[in-house]
Amino acid sequence: MPKTDVVGHDIAYFECGEGYEIKCDIEKLAAHCNSNPYCHGFNTNGLLKSCTSGCDVGCCYDVTQNADLYIRKGFLPPDDWLNDINNGRILYANPEPHFCFLPEIANGYLGTVAMSASLFQSGLFNGKCGNIGKARLPSPIGGSIITGQLIASGLHFEKALFTRRYQFDDQNGSIVEHRVYISQTLKSVMVLEFSLISSTSKFVTFSYLSTFDPLNQTHNPEIKCTGGGGIEIDVEFTLNSNLSTSSMYVYEGILLSRDDRNRYVYVTICTEQPNESIQTLTVSPSSSSSIQFISTLASSIDFGPDPIDQGTVTLEAIDRFDEALTKRNDLFNEHVQAWKKLWKSGIDIEPMENQPFVLPKIVFDTDQDGENDTIITTFSRALDIAQHVNSSMYYLLSSSRDDWPYGISPGGLASQSYSGLMFFDMDWYMMPALLPFYPSRAANILRYRYNSLDESNKIARIFGYNGSMFAWTASYLGRPEGCCNGKGGWELCIEQHITGDVAVAVQMYYYATKDNLWLENIGWPLLRDIAIFWSSRVTKTNNMTYSIEKVMPVDEWCDNVQTKCGDIGINNAIQTNAVAIVSLQLAKQVGDMFKFDVDPEWEIIAKKIKINFNYTTQTHIQWDNASLKPSPKNYVCPEDVLYLTYPMNFNVTSKIIRNDAETFIPITCQENAGMTAPIHTIVWLMLNETLKAEREFNRSLQACTYGEFHVRNEVDIHADIIGGHGFNTHFLTGDGGFIQSIMMGYVGLRYDEKSLLFNPLLGILTPATKSIRLRNILIRGSYPIDFTIDQYSIHLICSHSYENILCITDDHNIQWNITSNELTLNFQDIHFPIRIDLCI
Repeated sequence: MPKTDVVGHDIAYFECGEGYEIKCDIEKLAAHCNSNPYCHGFNTNGLLKSCTSGCDVGCCYDVTQNADLYIRKGFLPPDDWLNDINNGRILYANPEPHFCFLPEIANGYLGTVAMSASLFQSGLFNGKCGNIGKARLPSPIGGSIITGQLIASGLHFEKALFTRRYQFDDQNGSIVEHRVYISQTLKSVMVLEFSLISSTSKFVTFSYLSTFDPLNQTHNPEIKCTGGGGIEIDVEFTLNSNLSTSSMYVYEGILLSRDDRNRYVYVTICTEQPNESIQTLTVSPSSSSSIQFISTLASSIDFGPDPIDQGTVTLEAIDRFDEALTKRNDLFNEHVQAWKKLWKSGIDIEPMENQPFVLPKIVFDTDQDGENDTIITTFSRALDIAQHVNSSMYYLLSSSRDDWPYGISPGGLASQSYSGLMFFDMDWYMMPALLPFYPSRAANILRYRYNSLDESNKIARIFGYNGSMFAWTASYLGRPEGCCNGKGGWELCIEQHITGDVAVAVQMYYYATKDNLWLENIGWPLLRDIAIFWSSRVTKTNNMTYSIEKVMPVDEWCDNVQTKCGDIGINNAIQTNAVAIVSLQLAKQVGDMFKFDVDPEWEIIAKKIKINFNYTTQTHIQWDNASLKPSPKNYVCPEDVLYLTYPMNFNVTSKIIRNDAETFIPITCQENAGMTAPIHTIVWLMLNETLKAEREFNRSLQACTYGEFHVRNEVDIHADIIGGHGFNTHFLTGDGGFIQSIMMGYVGLRYDEKSLLFNPLLGILTPATKSIRLRNILIRGSYPIDFTIDQYSIHLICSHSYENILCITDDHNIQWNITSNELTLNFQDIHFPIRIDLCI
């Protein structure tokens, strides 16, 4: 364990348990922690919600990790939050973690980190090719109450709401709630509210420090969270005094850098909030007396790729503001109802009977003065998993929409991490996690790729290829961050597996939905242009094989010889060649399906692309002449071979899967748990290696997840982790991977060319879990069912509207109808894998 937390504060070590001189005792641990006046909490498991997870005060923990407890000393949540906290629907903090680990508040169109100065619009970038980054905007809902004591902070998943509660030192101990949300129904509307929730006074007056400074934009500490520093201004704003009124301020902005086509890009923010750093506000107990500030935004990209003038953008922002005002009293309820509809789908974790979500509180008098000084609240392992399930799904939903096809960056919508660019993470980690529940959002991710075809064709031509070469790091409409001159070099230009990764994502989506209309109009153009690219990209090495040369593989460490991989690349990277084969084969199949013109060379090339394989050891080889000599200085990061097993199912047998796993998993870098651990979890479960799977699942759950609000990082921030580096939050790739580790790992969900199927490892569930329910998954993208698995059986149910439309068929071709009466099938009565599809 590191001896400091992620922001550099000391952690109090306390070693106890098996193998240590001191036997673990919660009361002794509490007394030890209480002896440190700066320690606000401790944990008998150093990973699960540990002090290393964003706690920026002194902490204690038991390094033996022998109990799954989350322990707080005297910082208990509000009573009216307890039920939702105890059921995994609210994440609670007191004190708050470091500001880098506050949660994302977003709706797929706009996003901000709670209370921060920065706001981002999905798809709005600043700069030209080679220097592109998501444009930072000033947030009209950023700021903090600066009088009173902050006593509670909560992220309410079901309401997509972040709240703070402040207690005031008056005779009544008045409590004011400060809350922010971005409307799910009116996507450009942001709301900042204050209300008095506990007081016998007629009113409470307090001071609020706003970070909204469009004319100066000096409040920007969040840059430090993404490895930067200082002040960053991407848009220059002016106040339009002619259009502003006493209740609406109109700020017009222009991006400081024109785009790649030399066009100006405009942004307008309309807000009720005055441009004052410190505001004095007064609230009264009346339920109708909340203070509410409404803001809206519009930008040039709302109107598509064509040039647009500032006046048009401003009028759109004002129209949106006027609409929000007319719905002022209904905004929050409509927002909540929209999220309630989203939460019809999801994953439910049921705990073991002897390990309920919440255990009885323990009270101690640790200093032996006759008065209890410590209240310990213990949460079970199952609750921790349930909270992570809900937080991961919340963050994925917050960064996506059905009606805004601009992709999802690994850093999420509310961050400049990864410059806000799109990677293959979107196609292989986020999209599959959304697909069973929200196929329309998964379709929107692929709509972004479809809308990128023109730009991707330009990139291919710059490099002398045909078809579409997707940018490894893509911005607005697929424009590349680098590769502007076609000279290649480093990962931006030669990490070309992304083009085949998109084809695999098309395959996943079609297998899940069987949407032939989509396949003909969206899927086929993607597959066609991708196949044309690979057929122009391969090199015919002899009459027997084709090679794909000079690429950066998924394993960017490349035997830790970055000069080799980064400058000129390597040949025949295993995953790159595999996705090229799938691309060509799938394009041929789909083209024939619709009787489109298909190049006969696609099938020939696919059969002859080189796949490196050691027939003696029955193990895949990463690339030409790759050598694996495990050592402290030799890692794969991330490993690429096991992608052939999942998600690709690429010509692998159980023997080859095991050999690959036993070869590559032990030398996979420890830093990148968000990407690697979910894949490893799924693979080990396929091999019936439950202990190894649980170890990887724990890494996916725990590693690189900071603070009470589960803000993930790509790598562990601690300097003693090989490859570890600074803040790069939020890492939605890890959220998507974690969801897949449960859904595709422990529940065993898959799609193939026939239907949805389940092939779980019987009797094995996530730790401390009695059952896992996939709630409202959509068969063929249209027919909802609930699927539950426990240690002995599966349970299926649908609504009255879909009775007897869907059937479950086992591997012996025995069939059962799915109805509104729950169908329970014991494992001994069915043969796996089982399929769910329309009844025949």
